[in-house]
Amino acid sequence: MFLTLRLAYCCVALAVLLGLGYVWTFFMYVGYVWGVVLLLGCLFNLVLLYGPKGRLVAERSSPELLSLGDDNKVTVRVRNTFNQKVRTIVYDEAPFSFQMRHLKLTADIEPKGEVELPYTVRPVRRGLYVFHTINVFKSVFPHLIIRRFKYDSPFKTKVYPAFAFMHNMEQLSFTNREREWGSKSIRRIGQSREFEQIREYVKGDDFHSINWKATARKHTLMVNEWQDEKAQTIYAVVDKGRGMQHTFNGLSLLDHSFNSALRLAYLSLQNHDNVGLITFEREVGAFVQAGRSMKQMNRMLSTLYDEVSSFYQSDYFNLYDFCKRKINKRSLLVIYTTFDSLTSVRRQLPHLQQLAKSHVVLVTFFIDKDLEQMANERPNDTLGYVTQMVAQKFGFEQKQIVKELRRYGIYSLLTSPEKLNSDVINRYLEFKSRHIL
Repeated sequence: MFLTLRLAYCCVALAVLLGLGYVWTFFMYVGYVWGVVLLLGCLFNLVLLYGPKGRLVAERSSPELLSLGDDNKVTVRVRNTFNQKVRTIVYDEAPFSFQMRHLKLTADIEPKGEVELPYTVRPVRRGLYVFHTINVFKSVFPHLIIRRFKYDSPFKTKVYPAFAFMHNMEQLSFTNREREWGSKSIRRIGQSREFEQIREYVKGDDFHSINWKATARKHTLMVNEWQDEKAQTIYAVVDKGRGMQHTFNGLSLLDHSFNSALRLAYLSLQNHDNVGLITFEREVGAFVQAGRSMKQMNRMLSTLYDEVSSFYQSDYFNLYDFCKRKINKRSLLVIYTTFDSLTSVRRQLPHLQQLAKSHVVLVTFFIDKDLEQMANERPNDTLGYVTQMVAQKFGFEQKQIVKELRRYGIYSLLTSPEKLNSDVINRYLEFKSRHIL
C-alpha cells in the first residue's frame, strides 16, 4: 500500500483548515468534516483495492537483440483480472545505462481487459543489458491509496551494431543507378571471368577457348563462352585507434563506422558482391574473409559486437602487410578512420600508396562538428577571434588532406557522422557505375 500525491494535498488542506480554525471557528468545523470525509475515502479506497479477488499481471516484450543507436521498441503488456475498471501506473526498471529514471506508463484498463504500453530505448554502447523488475500500481476512485504488484522479471539482451535497417531498408538497385547515371566502359587491370556456356565454334573465336572433350562428343568444334564476372570484392576496414573515440550524438566515431560498414555490406550483398571486414589498430584485430552469402551479415555482427579500442595509435604498415598476405584479389577497401592533421596523413601516405597499387582505396574520415561550429560562430571578444581562427585552420587542413590523398591517386571522402551512411553508399554505387572496381 502506498499513499498518493492527491492524499498528501488533501492532508495539507486539512492542516490549513484546522489552522484557520484557531482564528475563525467556522473553519474548525469545516476541517472536522473534511477530516471525516478524508478518513472515509481512505477506508473506501482500501476496500476497493484489497476486497475484490484478482490481480494485475504484467509481462515485458523486448527484442532479444537491440540495435545500436536506433530506437528499439519495448512493450509492457498488463492484464486486468479484476471485475472493475482500474487505473494502472507502470514503472519498468530499464537498464541503468539508459538513464530512464522517469519512465512512467499509465493506462485505464477495463474489467478483464488488457493493454499494451510501449516505450523506446536508444542504446549508445555495445554490450549486455539487463532489464529488472516491473512495478505495477493499481488505483481506483477516489485515488487516495494505490496498491503495488511487483514482478521480478530479469531479462538480458545484447546490443549489437545497428542492424534494424535490414528489416525496412529499401535501396536503389545497381541497375537502377546505372540507368540513372549512365554506363561507361573502362579497361580493367587483369581478367576476371566466369564460365557461361558451351557453343559451336564460329569464325573469329579464340582457338584457346576450344573445349576438346565437347568437340569429341559432338564431332564438331565446340568452344567455351565466358562472361565478365559481375561480383566485386568489398572490404570494410575500420580503424580502432584513439582518434575514433570522439563522440557524436551519443555514439563514438568507431560505432558510427561499424554501423556504416554493416549498411555497406548489406547493400553490397544485395548487388551480389563479396563482402568482408577488417579492423585494425597497432595490429590487425578482426578479419572476416569476403563472401557472397547473406550469412556474412551474421558473421560481421558477431565480430563487431566484441570489438573495442585500446586507445593506441593505428599502424597502417601492419594493415598493408596483412592485406598483402590475405587479400589476393583486387578489391575496394573502404577505410574508416580519422586524421588530426596533414602531418599525420603524410606519415601514413607510403602505406596507403602501396595499398592503392593493388586495390581501390577509399579513405573515409570525419569532419569535426565542434570545430566546424566554432569556425562559423560570430566571435564577441579577442578569445573568440583566436578560437575561430584556430578552428578555421583545422577546417582548411582537412580540405588539404583530401587534395593530398587525391594527388597520390587515393580516393577520399570527408563527411560528417550524420551523413556517413548515405555518402559511403553513394560513393560505392558511383564506383560500380563507373566500373572503377
